[in-house]
Amino acid sequence: MNVVISERSVGGLRWLWVRGPRAEVFRALGRTAAAEIHAVLGGLPEAGALKAFAETTDGRRLVGEVLAATERMHSRELAELHDLAAGAGFDADAMVLANLRGDLGGDDGVGCSDLGWRADRSYLAHNEDGAPALRGRFMMLTLQIDGEQPVTTQWYPGFLPSNAFVATAGGVAWGINHVQVARPAVAPGRHFIARALQHESSYEATIDYLRSTPTAGGFTYTIGDVHMGRVATVEVAAGRSAVVEAAPYLWHTNHLRYLEAPGGAVGSGGVRSLGQREESEARGAVLEALTPLEPDASWFLEVLTGSVRRTAAGDDPLMTHCSTVVDLTAAEVTLQASGQEPVTLPWAEFVPHLEVVPQPEVVPQPE
Repeated sequence: MNVVISERSVGGLRWLWVRGPRAEVFRALGRTAAAEIHAVLGGLPEAGALKAFAETTDGRRLVGEVLAATERMHSRELAELHDLAAGAGFDADAMVLANLRGDLGGDDGVGCSDLGWRADRSYLAHNEDGAPALRGRFMMLTLQIDGEQPVTTQWYPGFLPSNAFVATAGGVAWGINHVQVARPAVAPGRHFIARALQHESSYEATIDYLRSTPTAGGFTYTIGDVHMGRVATVEVAAGRSAVVEAAPYLWHTNHLRYLEAPGGAVGSGGVRSLGQREESEARGAVLEALTPLEPDASWFLEVLTGSVRRTAAGDDPLMTHCSTVVDLTAAEVTLQASGQEPVTLPWAEFVPHLEVVPQPEVVPQPE
């Protein structure tokens, strides 16, 4: 086998590093995390409702349309998911359906908060909120696929490593927030687009890709650049996009701020509600009221682990699994997992550089 897997931990989180050819990498990842994949997808609260919806007339049509668009435009990413399922011994159709759960117009839950800052110094900050059942299974993952730029992601086993926080060897990082879309577009699934985005090598190319690539459901990307300190939020929803640069402060939670929501009632995509727009707006009001002057990394971490931290207590169904702050100016990443102390790593340790294999020199032969 041409795959190398190593494991370490960072700040209490398991951290897998996988290197080799694409198909073998995802099959090996599936084998290594098979127990976690079965536990996460097997215990997915909305799994039964999703399956039932996909078996209805409307469900078959919608799943078929989104899946066909994904196969047409993102066959590489879809093949990665099939290889992950094969490695884990998990039903591929069920895994694909789980990865489309935000693209089917369902009444999905809300979680995650992002902040950005660009002035004399630049910062990007992200809270990854998810179900409490993910505790101990949510992890870090570094992919070093042959011939591609390495990426480090926060990963939910059973899903493409694309829908949380990402840092690339090109010096770009972003946090992703779920945005509910009542009427999705006939376009590829958002997880597959977010995974394809990891191949872009610059801040400009990252934003251009999101502007030009329609998505069925909705995500918000808060993007930062370690080279020039630029920061922007990109909303994508139902085939449309909006880009807003930090000037100097921006924030986002889980509702559209710059795009008009697609019309119509929320669809019946079978996704169990995990919290509604009102909760997102409440977190947004907290972030909007902040008036930072000259914030540092500790200020952002205090906000993430304080006023917008999810606790899964009382009526809150979600918890914050990890708070992440990127000091773009210093090229440092700080992680604080739930119940752990913060850990700061230099960018070069957090995501490896792309190794360029020198090509043999071609020496002209005499005629």
